[in-house]
Amino acid sequence: MRRDKAIKYAIIGAVALALSAYALYRFMRTEPLNYMTSSAQVRDIRQQVFASGKISGKTQVEVGAQVSGQIKKIYVATGDKVKAGDLLAEIDPEIQQNDLRRAQAQEKQIKAQIRSKKAQITLYKAENTRQQNLLKTDATSKQAAQKAAADYEMALADLDSLNAQYEQAVVSVADATTNLGYTKIVAPMDGTVYAIPVEEGQTVNANQSTPTILKMADLETMTVEAELSEADVVKVKPPMQARFTILGLPGRYFDAQLLSVDPAPASAATTNNNAVASTDTAVYYNAQLDVDNKEGLLRIDMTAEVEITVAEAKQAVVVPLAAVQNEGADGSATIYQLKDGAEVVAQSVKLGIRDDQYVQVLSKDFDTSTPIIIGEDVASAAGKASKARTRGPRMY
Repeated sequence: MRRDKAIKYAIIGAVALALSAYALYRFMRTEPLNYMTSSAQVRDIRQQVFASGKISGKTQVEVGAQVSGQIKKIYVATGDKVKAGDLLAEIDPEIQQNDLRRAQAQEKQIKAQIRSKKAQITLYKAENTRQQNLLKTDATSKQAAQKAAADYEMALADLDSLNAQYEQAVVSVADATTNLGYTKIVAPMDGTVYAIPVEEGQTVNANQSTPTILKMADLETMTVEAELSEADVVKVKPPMQARFTILGLPGRYFDAQLLSVDPAPASAATTNNNAVASTDTAVYYNAQLDVDNKEGLLRIDMTAEVEITVAEAKQAVVVPLAAVQNEGADGSATIYQLKDGAEVVAQSVKLGIRDDQYVQVLSKDFDTSTPIIIGEDVASAAGKASKARTRGPRMY
């Protein structure tokens, strides 16, 4: 009987010991945690501002006609490269030639009148002197002396008037000469002709507005006019480096440099000053970038997708943006790492520049070899890391 009890107690003790051992095992063993993770990388990173824009020539002008008339000849075609001073087109000069002849004839006529008036003044002056001398000896009447003086003064006044008319005639000749020169339309600069909106034989009227004869631009250097959002414009300043792509060559980047940013939004040119600004309307500022075009691949009015480099770092330690938690205004943040597949460790770090997927970690003691918890699992990991800090070292 005693033996049976001893065996019973031994069995109970063995079971209790086994249960205790199993409980200790369960407490001590490390259970793997199933989190979505990524790894830190060492690579170059750029923080950029993105914008869309239009391409134009660095210098782009519309060459117009300054006189009216019929277009006699166009000497260039679209795509021609020209030098400053080259003859581009000619307006029939007949009207301007006739205007010049009339102005020159008027100048000659007034010049002859001046000579005649000067001769007349010489006679009036002599007569006035004689009459004044005779008056002193009562050898002539007072009326005759006064008339002689008046004739002389009137002749001098007439000469002043003729001199003024002559000056005006000289100006008219100069204007007519200039207008005759305007019938020959020459290139104002070196460049390429990219549009000719008129045809030979067409009549242009310069009295109301300046008609455009052709358009030309310097295509050796192009300008990209990019629209920056209100949020991005404060991040950029000349002469930041930039690059852009075009629709026809999406895989090729063209290097450019930020030249300037307009101080007022693009809408300022058309906005009524008395109108109340709407807070719902997006505000964009125009930025200008220059790019070399010696290959001739860039053309006027092409669309450009622009990337302006705000900051960059070479061979930087970077982590996915999806791993960053508790980010502060001073650049501090928390990153949760999965140590040995079982322990969640909270790392306080200092952040640097970022792109659309990654952010630079500036902290020198950051462990780059331990997996980083990312995505929706970060919130769960944060809870476990918090428990780990309150309980001390975790033992699973």
